[in-house]
This record gives sequence, C-alpha cells and structure tokens, in this order.
Amino acid sequence: MIKNRYIIIFISALFFMSCEDYLDKQDPDDSFATEDEVWQDKNKINSMAFRLYDTTEWMFETRHNWGGRQDAGFAKNYANTMVFSGEVIYNRHLGVEDAVKKGDYFTAINTSYANPDFHDVWYDCWEAIYVANSILDRIDEVPSTVFTDDERNQVKGEALLFRALSYHELSKRWGALPYLKEKILPDTDLNLPRPTFLEETNAIVSDIDAAIAVFPEVSYLNHPQNMGRMGVVAAMALKSRVLTIAASPNYTPNNQKVKELWERAANAAWEVIQLSQTSDKVGLYQGEYNHIFHTEPGTIEGLWPRYSTPISPSSDAFTFSFAWKFIGGYAGYGPSQELVDKFETADGFRISEAGSTYNDQNPYENRDPRFYLDILYHDAPWAKTTEADKMDLRTEPLGVDRDKPNTSEFGNSSTGYLIRKQMPNKFNKKSYNNAKYINAPYIRMAEMYLNYAEAVNEAFENPNATAEGASLTAVQAINVIRNRVGHVDVRAEYASDYLTFQKTIRNEFAVELCFEYHSWFDMLRWRTAKEELNGRVFHGVYIIDDASQPMGVRFEKFPINQNRIFEDRNYRYPIKESDLQTFEIPNLTQNPGW
Repeated sequence: MIKNRYIIIFISALFFMSCEDYLDKQDPDDSFATEDEVWQDKNKINSMAFRLYDTTEWMFETRHNWGGRQDAGFAKNYANTMVFSGEVIYNRHLGVEDAVKKGDYFTAINTSYANPDFHDVWYDCWEAIYVANSILDRIDEVPSTVFTDDERNQVKGEALLFRALSYHELSKRWGALPYLKEKILPDTDLNLPRPTFLEETNAIVSDIDAAIAVFPEVSYLNHPQNMGRMGVVAAMALKSRVLTIAASPNYTPNNQKVKELWERAANAAWEVIQLSQTSDKVGLYQGEYNHIFHTEPGTIEGLWPRYSTPISPSSDAFTFSFAWKFIGGYAGYGPSQELVDKFETADGFRISEAGSTYNDQNPYENRDPRFYLDILYHDAPWAKTTEADKMDLRTEPLGVDRDKPNTSEFGNSSTGYLIRKQMPNKFNKKSYNNAKYINAPYIRMAEMYLNYAEAVNEAFENPNATAEGASLTAVQAINVIRNRVGHVDVRAEYASDYLTFQKTIRNEFAVELCFEYHSWFDMLRWRTAKEELNGRVFHGVYIIDDASQPMGVRFEKFPINQNRIFEDRNYRYPIKESDLQTFEIPNLTQNPGW
C-alpha cells in the first residue's frame, strides 16, 4: 500500500502540491515508475485504491490502538466529538477540546495535536479527492490484459464513492466547497466560487449514483477476494446520510424546511431498508448487540464496515479509549448524566414524565435494554479480574473505577459512569488478555431506520405517514430498532403528532447511536447546538455509602461547569486564515462570523 504522501498540495492541506506527482511513485523502497507504467500494473492501481481507505481513519476519531491510523502522530486518539457534544466528560485538558467548548474554532483548526475532527479531516479528505480524481482520469484506459471489467469498475466505483464521502465530510463542517472533478495539476484553476449546499449535495449524490451504477457487487461482507472493500451497499448508505444532513435545518436556505429534500432522504433510506428485506448480507443484526462492534469480519449491520486487526490488552499498544485506569486503560470517558437520562424506563416512559416508575435512588432498575448494553453504572456486573466482579463507582469511599470529581485527574470515571458499548467482554490488562476485534461500522443499518423515520415525519409532518412505495410508517421504523433489543414500542403519547414525534426521534438518535460519533453532528444539523450547549452545565453523580437507600448508596447529582460557549458562527468551522491569505483565492470566502 502506498504510504508516502507524494501529493500535490494546494491551499496548504486543501489541495496537495509537490515537485513529484503522487502517481509517479511506487511503494516505499521500490524504484521509480512513470505514470504510464503505473496504469499497466494491477498492483500499483490497486495501491492507489487502497490509499483511499488509508485517508479515512479519522472516521472514528478515538483510535483503539497506537497503530490504528497510518502516519498518525502521538495522541491522535484523545480529542473527539463525543466530548464536544457533552455526551461524555473527559477531565484531561486538551487544547482542541478546551477550544471547542469555548467556541474558539480558530485555535481548534490551528492545533495539530490530538485533533482528528478539525485537522485530520481537512487534510485527509482533500488528499482523498486528489487521489480519486487521479484514478478517474485514467481508469477507463486500463486494458483488459491488466484488469477485468469487474476489477476496473471496482476501482472506479471506489474513486467516485470516496470523492463523494470526502466532500460530504468537508461540507458538513465547512459548508459547500468547490467540487473538483478533474485531476489537479499545477496550472489547475482553483479560484472557483463556492456552490450552494444544494448544488454540493447534488454533486455528491451524482458521484454516489455513478458509483452504484459501476460497482460489480452489492456487498463485500465475507467476499473471498475483496474483503473490506466498499460496494453498492456502502454507497446507498452514504446517500441516505448525505440527503438526511442536506435536508436538515443547518444546511437549507435560511434554515427553512425543504419538503423535497426530506422526501429524497426518505426514499434513499427506504431503498436500503427494502434491500435488507431480501438480502442475507444487509440488515439489522439479531444476535448479541455488542457483537456489531467487535466481531470479525463484522455483522450484516455494517453497511459501511470498518475492519481492524485484533488488539491485545497485554501489549503496550493497549490504548482502547473506552478502557479505564483500573483495568489498564488510559482514558476513562465518563458518560454525562444528561445522556444517561435519555434512556427510557423499560415500559417506554421518559424518566421525568408523569407515569414513569423511575426512582432516582434506584435509578438503574427497569430501563431501556440498551442502557445495560451501553453504560457501565455503579454495581453493574462486569468482569475485571473475575467473572463475579461489579463496577465500583462510589465517591465516598472512592471506588476503584472512579476518579475524584471536579479535579484534573483522569483515567477512571469522573461522572459515575463509563462506556460499555464497543467494549468486548473480558478484555483488559488485569486478567483477560485475549486479543479482540474492535471495528464499529462507519454506517450501520439502524441509522437507515432512524433516517427513514425522521425524513418521513419531516416531509409529511405525520408520524404515521410512509414514503412513496414504502411499507413502513415513521413510527413503525423506530419500533423496528427498539424491538430488536427487546424494548417496547414507542408509547402512543410520544407519537401523537409531528413535533412530539420529532422529539422522540431525536432521542432515539441519541440513544441508539451513542458513542458512535453522531451526537455532535446531529446537534449541528438540527441547529440545536446553541440551545443545548451555550452556557450548558453538565452533570455527574456522587455515589455515597448509605445503608438506608435501596442500593445501599445515595445518589446526588453534581454540576460539571465547563464554561461552554456556542454562538451562531459555530455552526460552521472556519477556514484557516493562512490558507485564505497565502494562496489568494478570493472566491473561497470565509464562513459567516469568522
């Protein structure tokens, strides 16, 4: 796989420029090859396609081991969007996280250390666009003596798909950017106007549709030769996500609803759901929920799967970011009380609603089944040194899985909770040193049901409506993913009308997709981040020995004041001033407020 970055650099990292052309290089330690020679060699062409995959490790910003991202510098695994959104609390002070919480995105974009979302996405997506355009410039010329039609179409589809992915990830952060479809050369005119977000979306969808048209197979799950390479299903899933985001208020003209976009989003999600009804390669996984995130080669849930090599807890590379200090980890991300409170009771009530059986001194009894699969809470069973172990998250006396709240200490929980989701059972340095796969999908099937439900409800303002030609209502789609884990249907009062059900859907996104790097971007696309984050004080829970209480401890919420600032300008990331000034591209205008 090509690892050295011989790439044209433009706009600092925006467009990559160098004396040597990326295509004029082979793998390290090999001799030079001319561009024409590259296009006569199957291995070299595939190396360029594989390079596209190498540019996507930022997808899961929290790397699971030191080698988790090619060319990553030390500590790329710390700062991430779960912290930005308040989904988790992390006591360690990191420049990027601290800057984002204060609304200071200029500091964030100018920080390279531990900065996958502001820094790595920008660099890697433009690299992927350059590589994709270089492939598309010559791929149709590859003779049949080098590639079969299917092999050629696979690489062509990948180039189209990764170009679409890159523009999608860039535009949802920085807004619409010039959509370059030609190979970038030193004399390429880069002074192009920024398109509208709809124009950008249509260009992305056009690339996705072109990829779907040429990909030779529907899915590569368990494929004997092309294991892990993307195909039609990944493209369909990305199309659903692209249109869902494009229809959301943060990206429409004047932030107003565009019914046609929501209808397109509903149709795109339905196409994937419909395919899953007849395919044995695509669908909601019906086995143990956490197997979705750590099996090899993955489950049918993974529409855009993510593959990794097994990680051994006993190795020095054990930095799995959901692991905490007591079991040999280093992070100790603590879910906030606000996230924990989003999990309903077992009978489907929100915990603060009239009729709820929730008891704040016995808070973990009779909750949504996903709560027990996603959250490690005080007294939860969890094998640390023996199978009989339970979590000790007390504050007084201080439990072994707990840091002192409101201090700079980190490594164990600072909130009274830890993350269970994606944590393989019996996986730590203490006693269980078996290597495990940890490969959560970039896009999974549950998101398609959520996207469909949201789009139908928004397009028709009716929870009981269906998309054209579809057989599921918006409410039924939500119930499918709830029932998969044994949770009850949405209560009738939570689906009584459009706005009430909108609240229900957004809560389902937060619960079903927690710790999968969705919450930050959902807040942005819904334009609720200012309301949810500006001046927000999050909470943890003190857990104090008290024999008079049902669990033998007393629970007291406490505030975690982070002096958060979120203003209207924070709905877009700024472009680096150095890029705008150095390369003098006046049409590449700065985002509002920056």
